[in-house]
Amino acid sequence: MKAVLGALLLIVGLALFGHGSYMQAKAWLAQHFIEQAWQLALTTPQQQVKPWFYADSYVTAQLNWPSQKQTLTILAGASGRNLAFAPSHFLPSGELGSERGVLIAGHNDTHFAFLQKVKVGEQFSLQTQNGVIEQYQVRGIEVIHQSQHHFLAQAGLYLLTCYPFNSLASGTDLRLLVSADKVSSDKASSLTSTTNS
Repeated sequence: MKAVLGALLLIVGLALFGHGSYMQAKAWLAQHFIEQAWQLALTTPQQQVKPWFYADSYVTAQLNWPSQKQTLTILAGASGRNLAFAPSHFLPSGELGSERGVLIAGHNDTHFAFLQKVKVGEQFSLQTQNGVIEQYQVRGIEVIHQSQHHFLAQAGLYLLTCYPFNSLASGTDLRLLVSADKVSSDKASSLTSTTNS
């Protein structure tokens, strides 16, 4: 009986290990396909380029945050499925790069984990599929309730993730909201030259 139980536990353990390895491999491969799709999307700005043929989303922008050592490709549509693979643009908000309130969401234990270290004043950029790169500066960081969306009435780029970080309970009602404004090209170049000197 002990031998049977031992064999059963070994099989279950191997199955769990195999499943975990499969999920890790799938996540790594997805990132590779998303990056390939982004490179193709930059050469075909009028097309919606899917990372894999059966994807229900397409790549739409790339976020580059040098001070946090983050470069993240953004998918269109902030569904649970898309968020599992990459930060995603909440389509009912403004278009990426527009003067409206634009929302990008991401998971706090993967792609947007770095938001817990972000400070007001940090700069980053967002490149849209047409090749335009806009510079942004963080103007505010706050914790809000998931039902709040009034912030979208104000122009800016908003990054949203679940809060608190490293929580044992999933599905909390709180969100961390990072608000950023476009930086004029004059201000961006002066800030760049100041930091480089």
